[in-house]
Amino acid sequence: MSGELETLAQLYDVETAYVDAWGEVREARPDVLRAVLSALGAAVTDPVSAAREERLRRHIQVVEPVCAVPFPGTQAIEIGLPRSVHPRDCWLVLETEDGETRRTRLMAAIQRPLGSARVEGRPIDRYEVHLSPPVDLLPPGYHELRVEGPGIEATAMVVVAPRCPVPARGWGVFLPVHAMRTRTDWGVGSYPALGEAARWVHRLGGELVGTLPLYPAYYEEPLEISPYLPVTRLGWNELYVDPTELPELEASAEARALLASSALTDALAAVRRNALVDYPASMALVRRVLDTLARVLFSAPSARRRELESFARARPDLVAYARFRAGGRAEPRGSSSRDVAVPDDECARSHLYAQWVAEQQLAAAGGNLLLDLPIGVHPSGFDPSFEPMAFAVGVEGGAPPDRFFTKGQRWSFRPLHPRGAREQRYRHVVAVLRHAMRHASVLRLDHVMGLYRLYWVPVGADATDGAYVRYRDDELRAIVSLEAQRSGTAIVGEDLGTVPVEVRLGMSDDRMLRTWVLQFEVSADAPLPDPPELSLASIGTHDLPRFVTYWEAPVHTSWRQALGGDARRGLRASLDHLACGPARLVLVDVEDLWLERVPHNRPGTGPEAGNWRHRSARTIEEVFEDEEVAETLERVDVLRREEDG
Repeated sequence: MSGELETLAQLYDVETAYVDAWGEVREARPDVLRAVLSALGAAVTDPVSAAREERLRRHIQVVEPVCAVPFPGTQAIEIGLPRSVHPRDCWLVLETEDGETRRTRLMAAIQRPLGSARVEGRPIDRYEVHLSPPVDLLPPGYHELRVEGPGIEATAMVVVAPRCPVPARGWGVFLPVHAMRTRTDWGVGSYPALGEAARWVHRLGGELVGTLPLYPAYYEEPLEISPYLPVTRLGWNELYVDPTELPELEASAEARALLASSALTDALAAVRRNALVDYPASMALVRRVLDTLARVLFSAPSARRRELESFARARPDLVAYARFRAGGRAEPRGSSSRDVAVPDDECARSHLYAQWVAEQQLAAAGGNLLLDLPIGVHPSGFDPSFEPMAFAVGVEGGAPPDRFFTKGQRWSFRPLHPRGAREQRYRHVVAVLRHAMRHASVLRLDHVMGLYRLYWVPVGADATDGAYVRYRDDELRAIVSLEAQRSGTAIVGEDLGTVPVEVRLGMSDDRMLRTWVLQFEVSADAPLPDPPELSLASIGTHDLPRFVTYWEAPVHTSWRQALGGDARRGLRASLDHLACGPARLVLVDVEDLWLERVPHNRPGTGPEAGNWRHRSARTIEEVFEDEEVAETLERVDVLRREEDG
């Protein structure tokens, strides 16, 4: 690797090497670095000139476009001034989020000089500047900072962030919505079924129902059923809407006739019998009714139509999304005034209606939900078209080789562009978080290491040929913490696998719960280890074998002998231990309670494995009526409430 390329990589926060899962140093190949740097906007054909320009850009920048400071704590930032400008001639102007203006002499705010430097003949003096006195701290929020002076007009967004809220000691169950069966389902679960499950858990003393991501997916070409590769992270999956509970049904004779027709009832009976979700078939049935109901809503003025129009004005992103789903393309955000109007196109109107009723039915499911936020979206999805500056082109997110995936992983999604998103003041990140937290009492962040760095793989390359790109974790973590505090949402970071120490230290500082999985921690010497206090503890995850499969594996003989007994007794012992333990939250996979063997996902396999299609062996009505299931969960509840475990 040339020194010029390495220098350019460092300036663009691209790591030229990393330590792998075996403790070996792996250097990125020069062609990989060039591809990654090109995706970041660097002129790789002339790395010397590109490095010179980037070094000068950083040098003359008065203030960073985004600054993160704590609340409470020292609220200080760094400011650089040309040597020709004296601090006494400059002002700091802060416009707080609530409309207050604070105007201060820069000279009075300087705490100490940070040194001087000259690049390309341009001397710059740098200072540590306190934004507010200790007795009058900036409140949590997004504030506007201006630095004014002779020939200077620089601005920044100041993010003042508290720490994440910590949940009370509690428990919940895990059951993906797609897997939920009811006696009247559409071959897949629904938001009303999720609400029934949440109320059932609440009656047993629990606080949560955890599920997989609930975002829209492609159920026709390009078919992609993975919940971790959605079309958008700004809407909800209309597949989980129960059309029979919508008010428009009463006004639509056509929809009622459709529901009563033998063709539809036969099709529903067929998808209900399936052991696996047939996403295209179920989606076609749901959409057929939703399209009919949308037509009746838009056929005449009504209070419901006015409510939908109000929803459209509040969510122009979903208006644009509806047009995208109708036409297959999206104009970038803010490029057209059309985004704020209800579409004229019937197909787009139907998609907007579907988003509206999905929002309503998910809201009705209640607030005691543990929702899951995937790290990326489909490369052909809505978000990269709507916010093109926020996503990198020519690369995809992934992971380097480890003990589970010796060839590494490619996850298909386009990574967040660290500079593009930052220059937009993370507006897309904020929008995604606010949408997710609107209905979550706990939010799981998939691959939480992505707040710090992400492994980028050039499109077309093997997953072994990638490089890590660093993000401004202080800013991303501040935004997560601020949005969590505002919504009252506890945050769980998915930190499984090989994770740098800095990530777990940051999670602790932010009061973000870790993900602790018994299957990863047990041994013959420690058959029931204790999870940390700030964690969400569970026996397994959706990517791991079921408890009974893990229990019976020959490699776990010594662990099985240490616990003794059969699988049911081992399961009870494991749940008792987690319930008594220090973890703030415990999540019970409800299907483990009847020793289900079929997993939701087998990582590294394709569609032939039935991934993301498993349907529960029991309806939720049968689960609610099962005395043994209720007894087990009531025992978990009692043990969770023991003060000393």
